[in-house]
Amino acid sequence: MLGWLALMALISVLTPAWMPRPRSIGRFARSVGLPLDGDVELEQAVGERLRLRARWGSLGSLVGIAAGVPIVLSGALTTHDEWGTNIAPFAWVVLLGVLLTGRGIGVAISILPAPPEVRRSGPRLARLPRPTVADYVAPIERVGARILVAVGALMAVAVGVMPIAVESRILTGAAALVAIAALIAVEWVSSALVARAQPAVSEQMLRWDDALRAQTFRDLVSVPLMFGGLTVVVSLSAAVSWANMLGDPAMTAANVTTNLTLLGLIVVLAFSIALKPARYYLQRLWPTQFAETQPPAYGSAAPAPPTPEGA
Repeated sequence: MLGWLALMALISVLTPAWMPRPRSIGRFARSVGLPLDGDVELEQAVGERLRLRARWGSLGSLVGIAAGVPIVLSGALTTHDEWGTNIAPFAWVVLLGVLLTGRGIGVAISILPAPPEVRRSGPRLARLPRPTVADYVAPIERVGARILVAVGALMAVAVGVMPIAVESRILTGAAALVAIAALIAVEWVSSALVARAQPAVSEQMLRWDDALRAQTFRDLVSVPLMFGGLTVVVSLSAAVSWANMLGDPAMTAANVTTNLTLLGLIVVLAFSIALKPARYYLQRLWPTQFAETQPPAYGSAAPAPPTPEGA
């Protein structure tokens, strides 16, 4: 686990170095649906914003990794004691959640100051009325995080009344509390960030600012999604251990339920990716530009030219 954390730290340190490269900028532009059109000045401005975001995200990731080191060294994620035996199978999820938390905080800080080009040239326009978080994060992610945390909390309550080891009940309850706390914190931070002024030097840079804001809010919502998923998985594991004590029929039912739940989570994840949530902000705030990113309708054809008069 320490080796895994060291690898993540190395990647975090190197990320700001390759983010402003043309290939990285182009990849981000394609994911958010905004063209660069060979504009060197625009590419430099976007690269500067991405470099700033990567630096803060890297710093936040390193803080999260540093917080994970004492957790690993304490043996809480290993099988050295009864507590560790229960949480060891999910150790990588716990560490990933800590890492995402640190990174989310970092990228959130990156959008607090005015953009570099605004500090140099001064703002020329600002948006009124201001968007909401719902304009930046697709429902399948934003509402999905709430549903996943709520389901995990209900499952944790059910596990709490099962006649199983106290360690398993404490672990499940702790996972649920962390997921709920993460959801509340992310909702509050996102609302506070989106309420801030959004100065820009041009409408074009305002669109790019929206793209970066949307990516930041999506990074934040990944934290409760991760911990909500952890709560569900830990609760299912506790339920399976209880069903194991009841006999084969209960064990079979528990295993089937667990597999179906995990399959359902995978299907939802695949569906979310297929919807291209990174471009959701474009659909809500810039519908004309969003329409330009969509392929032609199946079977559509260019209109026939008008027939010359007298033909």
